[in-house]
Order: sequence, then structure tokens, then C-alpha cells
Amino acid sequence: MNPRIAVVAAVAAFALSCLPVWAAAPKPAPPSAATALPSYESLDGNGDGVVTLPEVTVRAPELAKRIVHCDGDRDRRLSRKEYAACKPAPAHAG
Repeated sequence: MNPRIAVVAAVAAFALSCLPVWAAAPKPAPPSAATALPSYESLDGNGDGVVTLPEVTVRAPELAKRIVHCDGDRDRRLSRKEYAACKPAPAHAG
């Protein structure tokens, strides 16, 4: 038997024997829209009582991408009311 064919056959057999293990492997859960947001105060980087999107971007960049839609009046500031009503968008939302 050709050695290359033997190697290919052995690799193929191994790969096929692993299929049930790969198929049963747990998949990571996608980020949940119900994930709780941190406190408003914890995002207020300069302590002025107002959370701006740039402050969120610096303190929690992954969160900024998820809550930019909460800035209803598009002033790049999140009022307490906007933040309290905010439901995080899925991480993959554009």
C-alpha cells in the first residue's frame, strides 16, 4: 500500500471517529439581551453625575457597542431615564 494513502486513510479514520465528540461539545451561549447592566454611577468616569458614551467606551468598550442604541436623543449622553430603560442589544447588533 502506498504510504501516503495509508496516512490519509488513518487521518480520515481518526477524524470520523471524533465526529460524535465534536458534535456533542457544548457551544458557548450567545450574549443574552437580558444581561444586567452595571450601575449608572460605575460608568460615570469623571463623577459629574452624567454618563457619556465616551465615558462608557473608555470604561467598558464592549458595553458601549451594546448600549449606543439607548441614547434616544442622540446627544451622546445617557440620562438616568434612558439608562434605566435600556435593554442591552445583542453583541452582534450593528
